Amino acid sequence: MKGIFRKGIWIFGILGIVLVSSYFLLAGLSTYREMKRLRVDSIWRLPSRVYSRELVIAPGMDIERAGLIERLARLRYREVSDVSAPGEYSRDHRGITVFIHTFQLMGKRYDAAPVRFSLDDGQITRIVRIDRNEQVESVTLEPECITEIFDSLYEDRTIVDLDDCPGHLLDAIITTEDKRFYDHRGVDFRSLLRAGLTNIVHGGIEEGGSTITQQLIKNLFLTSERTMSRKIREMWMALIMERIYSKEEILHMYVNEVYMGSYWHSGICGIGKASRMFFDKSVSELSLPEAALLAGMIKAPNAYSPYSAPAKALARRNTVLKLMEAEGIITPEVFEQARRESLSVIPLVPKKRHAPYFVDHVLNELRDRYPQKALEKGGYQIYTTLDMHMQITAETLLEHGLADKDEGIDGAVMIMDPHAGDILAMVGGKRYADSQFNRAVKIRRHIGSLVKPIVYYTALRRGYTLSSFVDDEPVTIRLDDGSEWVPANFDKTTHGRILLKDALVNSYNLATVRVGMDLGVADILAEVGRIVPADVQEPNPSALLGALSYSPLEVSVIYSAFANGGNQVEARSVLGICNENGTVVEETAGLRTEKALDPAVVYLINTALQEVLTSGTAKNSRLYGMPEGVCGKTGTSDDLRDSWFVGFTPDLIVTAWLGSDEYRPIGHTGSSGAMPIASMILSRLSPAVTWPVPQDVVICSVDPSNGKLAGFWSGNKGVSIPYIRGTEPREISEESTPWVWSVLKSLWDRKDPPPDRR
Repeated sequence: MKGIFRKGIWIFGILGIVLVSSYFLLAGLSTYREMKRLRVDSIWRLPSRVYSRELVIAPGMDIERAGLIERLARLRYREVSDVSAPGEYSRDHRGITVFIHTFQLMGKRYDAAPVRFSLDDGQITRIVRIDRNEQVESVTLEPECITEIFDSLYEDRTIVDLDDCPGHLLDAIITTEDKRFYDHRGVDFRSLLRAGLTNIVHGGIEEGGSTITQQLIKNLFLTSERTMSRKIREMWMALIMERIYSKEEILHMYVNEVYMGSYWHSGICGIGKASRMFFDKSVSELSLPEAALLAGMIKAPNAYSPYSAPAKALARRNTVLKLMEAEGIITPEVFEQARRESLSVIPLVPKKRHAPYFVDHVLNELRDRYPQKALEKGGYQIYTTLDMHMQITAETLLEHGLADKDEGIDGAVMIMDPHAGDILAMVGGKRYADSQFNRAVKIRRHIGSLVKPIVYYTALRRGYTLSSFVDDEPVTIRLDDGSEWVPANFDKTTHGRILLKDALVNSYNLATVRVGMDLGVADILAEVGRIVPADVQEPNPSALLGALSYSPLEVSVIYSAFANGGNQVEARSVLGICNENGTVVEETAGLRTEKALDPAVVYLINTALQEVLTSGTAKNSRLYGMPEGVCGKTGTSDDLRDSWFVGFTPDLIVTAWLGSDEYRPIGHTGSSGAMPIASMILSRLSPAVTWPVPQDVVICSVDPSNGKLAGFWSGNKGVSIPYIRGTEPREISEESTPWVWSVLKSLWDRKDPPPDRR
């Protein structure tokens, strides 16, 4: 019996050994395959980032209109007395000195550059590269990060190469976390024994004895639970990792994976992101004290935070420096000098999601090609058309313009580059937290009188001139269903026989309907369709007064053709996308335009639209700072449901809309609601402008009483009106004005009386 019992023990023992060996073999193979995948699969969850457009700075730029100082502040540049490092700037009465960061843009690297901007009355007159002592035509300021797209873990990191890390940074990390890193094979049994004895002496866990490799294993594959089984698995996997990867590869993964604390709602992972977060530096620029602080924080990043516990952080940094001195890495003199340095971390600023309506629009545009999951983990860099200074200006002034209006009134603002179709700013409502509905893109409302420039453009193409006379008299239109449409002017009066130019400037409905019916509604809608698709199936006379539904974005596209000389453009929000390695994976095609309108006729319309702001429906725009030379048009839909205004220059289009989500009357016309907001925006973004005269346009002085060329007897009554060459009036006005007769009478009365011959 004893023999059988002993035999059974041996059998069970052998089976146990086989089972345990099989388990470790299978587990080892599984772990080996899992670790091998790190070479081909992305190790980390990398948030994608959405960027604004960069700022190209050149002579002639107005730094206030460009918001240069505010941009530097948002990019975390620090104002100092003496500029010596990237991320610093200084100001004096003669100019601004900026040390521009190193940055990547669409796969291209821009090296750090110290530059000097000479100023004259706020305008840049000269740019000098200080390091080269040479004048340059322009420099580029890096784009701003608008927002980051995280997954549920909210891990934020910036990948760095080991070659980018200075030696004192790696020395600080290894000395602090695993000074025998290059001597062990994944597990340092000597450190484990020492840690075990220390813990026994103190009656608790004082040291862990984990190597850098073990810490990396825990972060990548395991949890932070303190159990023996987890520790054994961690050690086993560390031994395997060291068989697969070199020490340099392990250290590279470690410096990019290590947890460095939390910042608002996201966790800071990796030395690269921590370096930028605490010092606004790339890792290659870290000084010895800065490197020692980051290395010291690894042990307990939140406990040693330089923001919440600066005294502890300073003591921990000096401990790391002392360890480096003890290991002979730095000399006592270097230690003393570094120990006296302050923490010198930059101020912690709240995270804010900028331009939320625009970001939603961009993500919606990308959804089919880049699913949300891919953006959350793929580390894409999405470069957009947004100008952050213009965006903040639009947000601020829309909020200001709505502050004194009924709570139920909301609004939207679009700012667009008319040449490229680039969306420079997009505000979809007064409060994103209250409503994420993007009114700049998704509302489609009647545009009212915004359609009239198209009506009169068509008229000028069909033989009318700006000095043609039209009748602003009552008109009744019989519709196809037998009913009658009786339009009226907004002021409920008629104005008789007027110049076509004045009908547009003053936005007279009756004159517009008469001209439109003479031309044909279908032909006018065809002109609209050259720029954007018309939204009606059957031509209806009400379209002549703006019974066409468009969004603020579409209205901006329509008016782009007037701002750019007649070209059709497509709205663009994304310039390009790079992957996590900075390689361009998608680039939006450059300027693509098609001629939609006659540029000479467009110029004629624009001269009238300039008068809209000086003597027409938007004449009060000057009270809100509207610059000289800007063109504009007001629009109001039936029952005052929608208030529109578009103001534009050769470089900018600003479209403002006010209305109610419930589609109720708001009590504001285009001139009382949207116009002040757009005027204030343009006053801050645009200087006075002039429009170049096309070669086939001539400008004549015309007698407005008869449309003929102003003659001697017209006096100062003549007005300047442009014409397409060959359509200008030939006949000279012979009508005299009352002032002529008054002058003649005055001269006659002053004559000496005849002599008395009696």
